[in-house]
Amino acid sequence: MRYLVLSDIHGGAEELRQALSFFEPLGCDYLVLLGDLLNHGPRNRVPDSYRPPEVAAILNSYKERIIAVRGNCDSEVDGMMFEFPCNAAYGHLIISTAAGLKRVFLTHGHLHPFKSDAEREKLGLKRGEVVLSGHTHVAGIFPQESGVVNINPGSTTLPKGGTPAGFALVDESGIGLYTLSGERYTEFLWTAA
Repeated sequence: MRYLVLSDIHGGAEELRQALSFFEPLGCDYLVLLGDLLNHGPRNRVPDSYRPPEVAAILNSYKERIIAVRGNCDSEVDGMMFEFPCNAAYGHLIISTAAGLKRVFLTHGHLHPFKSDAEREKLGLKRGEVVLSGHTHVAGIFPQESGVVNINPGSTTLPKGGTPAGFALVDESGIGLYTLSGERYTEFLWTAA
């Protein structure tokens, strides 16, 4: 299975289209959404391509292939725009790799901290497991003192911290981070876990 992972779309229709242009070419089976789908939020600028109804229509066209969690800017009224469940606080992926099955914890990042051992244990995470989260809009691979590896695809629409707008690809070899132009700029391999 291959998963295209998007986070922090914040209503940016053009950026969403650009990211989804890689869904079929990369042979993806599912689209993973890590929250903050429509609303730009009170601390963010309004994106130039801010068209929430269009974003909802685009995502609804993938409704049978979406795994989604809720972000801090997602509301119940936003959820009414979608034809797929999108209000879960967290989720999981199970990836079949050459090194065996790997579990990936999915969260937006605002409700489920995982930085300390106590927080990691409370979430049922083991040392070496991967957490995919958004929220900060800063793309990267961030090993935590708690022993989990946090991978953030960044934001498709409002990237921060000098990181590019982009997405992630999860497959049997690992997790790659890509720019919206399709350039893979870093990766986490399951052999590292």
